[in-house]
Amino acid sequence: MVPDVLTAVADLAPRLTAAAARADEDRRLADDTVAAMREAGVFRVARPARHGGGEASIRTHLDVSSAVAALDGGAGWCTALWNGGSWIVSLFPDRAQDDVWGADPDALISGTLMPSGTAERVPGGYRLGGAYTYASGIGHASWGLAAAVLEDGLAWLLVPREDFDVVDEWHVAGMRSTGSNRFVVDGAFVPDHRVLRIERLVAGANVTPATATAFGAAFVPSLVVMLAGPLLGLGRAALAHVLDAAATKRIAYTGFDRQRDSAAFRLQVAEAAAAVDGAGLHAYRAADALDRHAAGTTYPDELLRARCRADASVATRHVTRALEALMYAHGSAGFADASPLQRVWRDANVAARHGMLIPRVNLELCGSALVGAENTISPLVRPVTGPG
Repeated sequence: MVPDVLTAVADLAPRLTAAAARADEDRRLADDTVAAMREAGVFRVARPARHGGGEASIRTHLDVSSAVAALDGGAGWCTALWNGGSWIVSLFPDRAQDDVWGADPDALISGTLMPSGTAERVPGGYRLGGAYTYASGIGHASWGLAAAVLEDGLAWLLVPREDFDVVDEWHVAGMRSTGSNRFVVDGAFVPDHRVLRIERLVAGANVTPATATAFGAAFVPSLVVMLAGPLLGLGRAALAHVLDAAATKRIAYTGFDRQRDSAAFRLQVAEAAAAVDGAGLHAYRAADALDRHAAGTTYPDELLRARCRADASVATRHVTRALEALMYAHGSAGFADASPLQRVWRDANVAARHGMLIPRVNLELCGSALVGAENTISPLVRPVTGPG
């Protein structure tokens, strides 16, 4: 399935690149863009096989989202998040999966991990209310993942589109086309089979022989690594744009009629290319480690889980540093509204600030594991014992 999907994405290149600027202005992907990506199978790779999916490895998540992001960063980010949403729903009971994909085989899932809602226990489930911010792609989603702290810890509650409203408030510098708006749930009933205990997954509850290999990867590190995919595509797109222009673009106020003839320019692009390559090495090292443990039905230790998160952050930092060098190398023309390079730069720098990719957090987690210090940074490294 994956080679076919990557070929289909390549075939969509003219369409996605042509639509990117308008999607940026509209602050959402166009409906026909999402429909074309659906038709290409972009969002089927991560679903369970019994629902027509490819049960993608973590490496495949990176392959697909980076390929899309190289054409349109916002579309690539939504690809990563929607496929990540499918991966999460695949950890819910079969009945919940049937609720989602039984009625609509092309259903998309968006959500957030911050527990900003309240859930009251009622017979057969929970009564949910709350507002959930930064839900990428929520305008095209059929289902929302809303986090809340229950009596036994943090959980995701799965709600259908008719049970939430979307508040259009995503006004940002980059990743504008992701439409990462807030969704609001007001007293919706969520049955027990649509509740997923997150802390059990943090502790490795999905790493069992009964779980399909694709869904047995360590939970939090897998979600973090998935976010690195779009950054890889953005870095590659920027490098390709600058290299293509170097054959004809001159360097202002110098005697160079072609940037490629300047040794200083060549040093800058070589540095950027090495950083982009390094980003891929780190991201794929993490993905392969997670896939390897999933295939062996083993839960990686705290150090490896922390290292995977650090790898994703280091990959992200490599891309933003590469973009800084490329913007200097290319020149001020890259900041023109007409240049796709400025959108790549904006998208990458906003994506890099996602809370689960911030280097100082993930590197501190890794450093704590390296020296054997107790983790006091994040409960999403190992289980906590109760609410709060």
